[in-house]
Amino acid sequence: MSSSKVDPRREDKIIPFHLPPKNEEEEDWAPTFATFASMGSIMTRNRFKMVPWVAGYFGLVAFLNTRKTLKSKDSMTNSGVMLAVVSLFTYYLNIFLVHKKTMEAVATGDVIVEGV
Repeated sequence: MSSSKVDPRREDKIIPFHLPPKNEEEEDWAPTFATFASMGSIMTRNRFKMVPWVAGYFGLVAFLNTRKTLKSKDSMTNSGVMLAVVSLFTYYLNIFLVHKKTMEAVATGDVIVEGV
């Protein structure tokens, strides 16, 4: 053991630390979950009100998190967003059409509303 305080490391071999670059192929689960949730809501004929909204939320998250460099290659994000919009549209279209048919039936006298 030497009593001198000499640093044995060589100055020319020191490499400064840099964060690793982000991988271009990182998995993003938001478009996949948006696709599955919207298809689930469409297949169950929109029995559950929250499922189209969950699909819409994850579709919006997927759309906002895409990078411009990946937009041309990433068709999964766009399909997830479009399916989420379609599931929300079909949910509210069903509500509107059922309400419209009921109001037409009441107006023509086919259905009698009691208590009004």
